[in-house]
Amino acid sequence: MAAPCTGVILAGGLNKRFDGQNKAFIRIGGTRIVDRLLDVYAGLFEQVVLVTNDPAAYMDVDALIVTDHYSVRSSLNGLHAGLFAAAHEYIFIAACDTPFIKGVLIQRMLDAIARKADIIIPSTSAGYEPMFAVYKKTCLPAMVWQLERELLKIQGLFRRLRVKTVDEAELREVDPELVSFFNVNTPADLARAQALHRQIR
Repeated sequence: MAAPCTGVILAGGLNKRFDGQNKAFIRIGGTRIVDRLLDVYAGLFEQVVLVTNDPAAYMDVDALIVTDHYSVRSSLNGLHAGLFAAAHEYIFIAACDTPFIKGVLIQRMLDAIARKADIIIPSTSAGYEPMFAVYKKTCLPAMVWQLERELLKIQGLFRRLRVKTVDEAELREVDPELVSFFNVNTPADLARAQALHRQIR
């Protein structure tokens, strides 16, 4: 690893499209998504932080549980809380609804850490992947500036900070189908995830 890094899982969504069901606890192939993530993180990070506004639901999770600092709900808010709580200078962040994250792709992101970059982020034909990226503690002031003004798009940070991209060709070297970016947002996504699990197990 290029630098000490904390693994962060963002689990603060409202899950509206699942009638309030917590997506972190959805089972793919019999295993909760959050546990699949924790298994991958265990091989990469000494510290794992989980950000949630329902800490009681995660009492069985082996991670440092933290909550948002600001009342407005947004991924940026959760990202800020995870980065603030991290013991290390860098964090890698992923969402709790991504069941197929590959450790080798995370490692590729960690290998891309550069001292002169505040954010290391995948760049694909679909755009940036801000929820599969590395953030440095130097991002915190810009995050606070945006949150205090309720400017909630993570992409807003890119204009204020030093960004290093990892291109799609390099990503596909270790994750050819980019399944690491697949997330379960809807019941239809869940059906696809179950089918994909049967194909790749």
